[in-house]
Amino acid sequence: MVSKRLIGDAVRLQLVDKIGDESTTITVAPFGSDQRRDVKLDLRHWAFEPDKEDPVSSLGIRPRGPQIEPVLENVQPNSAASKAGLQAGDRIVKVDGQPLTQWVTFVMLVRDNPGKSLALEIERQGSPLSLTLIPESKPGNGKAIGFVGIEPKVIPLPDEYKVVRQYGPFNAIVICEATDKTWQLMKLTVSMLGKLITGDVKLNNLSGPISIAKGAGMTAELGVVYYLPFLALISVNLGIINLFPLPVLDGGHLLFLAIEKIKGGPVSERVQDFCYRIGSILLVLLMGLALFNDFSRL
Repeated sequence: MVSKRLIGDAVRLQLVDKIGDESTTITVAPFGSDQRRDVKLDLRHWAFEPDKEDPVSSLGIRPRGPQIEPVLENVQPNSAASKAGLQAGDRIVKVDGQPLTQWVTFVMLVRDNPGKSLALEIERQGSPLSLTLIPESKPGNGKAIGFVGIEPKVIPLPDEYKVVRQYGPFNAIVICEATDKTWQLMKLTVSMLGKLITGDVKLNNLSGPISIAKGAGMTAELGVVYYLPFLALISVNLGIINLFPLPVLDGGHLLFLAIEKIKGGPVSERVQDFCYRIGSILLVLLMGLALFNDFSRL
């Protein structure tokens, strides 16, 4: 059950932990009210790809955020939009005859149609105008994607929807946020590994160094506030994997020490050598699968 009052990424962590479950219950309340009610979500047909989707949106929940209007805030010089005659202040009304109600729809149309003509109907200073926009092409994830060089008008989220949480250094590190967040990440990692073993989570969710590098690059572009938590997530994952009871890892050495303590003598060299071979093979297979998944996503 997702029942605590959660904010932002905490909600996503809770939902990701439910991957492979049949259902979960979330507790919701109208904004500004304490009248809570429980809603049960059926997750049996939940199709969620972590590298492509947000877990909240994939459930059909649209979080309240800054409102993006189909009005141009800025048009870059010598861009496809500038060549088409678009100007700052223009409102895009229709694309190829279809009314435009959400900015994300326009973004997807531009992205999926590099080099192809898009018929625009816009409104400029109250007057209708028709233009033809041809998105330029740039390399994306294994294929060309379109871009036009414009920025939309963004209406910020009202202050009453924002929550500011401040901690002193001691409370942030020792008592509250850092310790709790690290513990949540550890539980999530162990839970996902268990679901991989039981088959509740598909093996194609495994990621390797290529996905890690892509994630690092994306979070670095967003800023240090996003980059540092990503590094923490990777560190926690690697730390837990290092505790696997495989002889080539620290977890394997701890296992041998525990066996030695129980039996009162060291494990024979023959058994250790056999375990090292098996452990190395399993580790290579695991890394090979992760790399295969990485290349299949390119």
